[in-house]
Amino acid sequence: MPTDAVFMHEKLAIIRLDHNSYISLHVQLHNQLRRLIVSGRWQDGERIPTETQLSRHLDISRTTVRIALQRLEVEGLIQRTAGRGTFVAHQSQEHAASRTIGYITHSFHNEIHSIMLSSAETELRSAGYQVIFSNATTLAEEAAIMQQLLDENVAGLLIWTSARPRADTVAVLEEFQRRGIPIVFIDRLIDGIEADYVASDNFGGAYELVSHLISLGHEHIVQLMPNINGLRAVDERHRGYAAAVRDRGLPVYAPWKLDPPERPEFHETDIYSLVGEKSQQIIEQVVRLMNAVETKPTAVACINDILAIITISALREIGISVPHEVSVVGFDDISMASHIGVPLTTVAQNAYELGKSASKQLLDRLEGDDSPPRACTVPTRLRIRASTAAPLVDAERMVST
Repeated sequence: MPTDAVFMHEKLAIIRLDHNSYISLHVQLHNQLRRLIVSGRWQDGERIPTETQLSRHLDISRTTVRIALQRLEVEGLIQRTAGRGTFVAHQSQEHAASRTIGYITHSFHNEIHSIMLSSAETELRSAGYQVIFSNATTLAEEAAIMQQLLDENVAGLLIWTSARPRADTVAVLEEFQRRGIPIVFIDRLIDGIEADYVASDNFGGAYELVSHLISLGHEHIVQLMPNINGLRAVDERHRGYAAAVRDRGLPVYAPWKLDPPERPEFHETDIYSLVGEKSQQIIEQVVRLMNAVETKPTAVACINDILAIITISALREIGISVPHEVSVVGFDDISMASHIGVPLTTVAQNAYELGKSASKQLLDRLEGDDSPPRACTVPTRLRIRASTAAPLVDAERMVST
């Protein structure tokens, strides 16, 4: 194989896409190519693989490749020369690193993450920064990505970390801080790392949601959640539920917890894959919980929309009508929530504002703000749909404690 072909083969080998990811393939490709360029791994004047080579190697259409390359060209990172090929445009590694932001998330759950990334990227690019996005699917990968971003000398870091970061993840973040590289956490914090924090008002959203149920006349409301510990959003939503019922003098019931199909405790992303073939196992657990009480609750407040959708299916399976006999609510307002058979009452997160606020906090730090770490809470909005109604009044209904 000719030397040039070997060199191009090596370039292709380091590019990989996840065809099952929620992130569009052209966005994944654009992000990976941009990272190779701004990190200096592909240097000024180097020829990059052609549309055909990328298309064949990644098993994607040339149109998808073309969209990614067009974005790079608009950003001034590549230059196309007719008859010769596509080349990296000049950009010194020092300059690129100083204007590069790392953005890490621990698995894309739904469209909320996509909107948040887009918003953050828009805000940071308007300030002259490039964004390197990384999707960590395992705890080990999360730590490795952070270390790579540190090695590439990024200017700052936005991170939606895992619920239980490993010691090596914490160690890398501590090194970020020793070097004075600002960090902004999204949705959850890590103990021992002092940094800015942005999250939805999970407490307020849950409080408003449960208050809506109470205003309809519900007095016996249970909360359904995955069996998972240490996830800040879940804890805050439970606190909001408890505060709402307690403030009205109603009983606070222990949450109904669901176990994952294949392990003793949920991983934070498991629940987002349950609408498919594994959903029946969760439906059976919900059915058992409902059948275990002598009389049924009048409302079930689910910790997120996915569990709410599954709960509606479970109630249907045992002949309970939603909302006529039991009201069901979720949280997040994913796109599916308004398109199921019984459109779901839920709480909408403002994903655009989450991304924008996190980026603004990071930009403030990059511009020299050295004030103590700040916490920014983004308001949520109640979405009332057909899954809630006034409870039946022709029978005494209670939840066994």
